[in-house]
Amino acid sequence: MTSPYKCGFAKNVFQQLDTDCSLCVLGFCLASHDIALHSTLIHNSESEEASYHFPASLSILREVAKIVEPIEKLAFTMRFSQGTKDLLQDLKRDLQPFQEDSLTKGTLKPIRNVTFHYDFAKADQNIIGSLLEEIKNECELKVRAISGENSILRYRYTFADAFRSQLVASYLTKDVVDQIAVAAVNVIAFTDSLLADLSR
Repeated sequence: MTSPYKCGFAKNVFQQLDTDCSLCVLGFCLASHDIALHSTLIHNSESEEASYHFPASLSILREVAKIVEPIEKLAFTMRFSQGTKDLLQDLKRDLQPFQEDSLTKGTLKPIRNVTFHYDFAKADQNIIGSLLEEIKNECELKVRAISGENSILRYRYTFADAFRSQLVASYLTKDVVDQIAVAAVNVIAFTDSLLADLSR
């Protein structure tokens, strides 16, 4: 796949920042890059592959939640425009609360825990039982393989990806998808606004 992005250069904002601020900016830049990449891959991949990128996106948002809290203690916040301050408040509202009913703890973490990891003991056992029953009723298990290849990397276990896809889908209501999409866009928008402020 050819990238639509063209190489270029941006002002080196790190020359004016201390270590803590620099690491914070790097963290947001990486998160923005990763979430944009996974979002693109979710939309452009086969369903089995997309089921991997979605839990990865949840993990990225959860990690962003951890760096949102200390940001207001950093020196560079004095240079934030009103737009950047507003976007930071959006991120805090979306990701920062860690109460049981919050997006981060109440929604993202539980979905990520049962879809990104490989131990399904904490997942809803009714859903797991139903999905496992579907696999057991199949005459054959769907796999993909590279023709004529004898490598250890030859096989892809498509049936397992399908299991994960169905598990992910069971947690996704329209409301949850909308909340996650807004949070992801806010991470990217905040990062862009932050870098624009620091480039002035």
